[in-house]
Amino acid sequence: MIAFLALDLNQIATDAKNYLWPRPGCCGRCGHDNVWGHGFVLIIIAGFADALNMRRYRCPKCGCIIRLRPKGFLSRHQTETAKIRQMLAHRLSRGRWPAGCVTNRSRHWLRALKRNALAVFGLIDDPMAAFDRLIDMGRIPVSRAV
Repeated sequence: MIAFLALDLNQIATDAKNYLWPRPGCCGRCGHDNVWGHGFVLIIIAGFADALNMRRYRCPKCGCIIRLRPKGFLSRHQTETAKIRQMLAHRLSRGRWPAGCVTNRSRHWLRALKRNALAVFGLIDDPMAAFDRLIDMGRIPVSRAV
């Protein structure tokens, strides 16, 4: 399970062990109100040279592992949702990717967005409106997972 919380990534990058980690209020699976620390796991976040240590928690009742992720990121993605949306909007409006953009990753996002929008809404005129509607529906618009 993943808990999306407001985290200071710059502070985590400098000293993750001494960062004041927020504790999830309860287990998302069973609702138990006391979760235990369960170490750290490395995750890659765009914009940082090294992988960041992110805190994990474990529910003593059901054994569920809760991984912390920063708010504003999609599950299984290394780039912020706003940045993904900005790059896709730039490409769709201007016909080319913005400077400094990793184009192979961005092409995957665009292809997945078009495929997901077609599957959910049918033919679309505005892919960015479909992006926003998919987010509002709780779906990941740039996911290639089925």
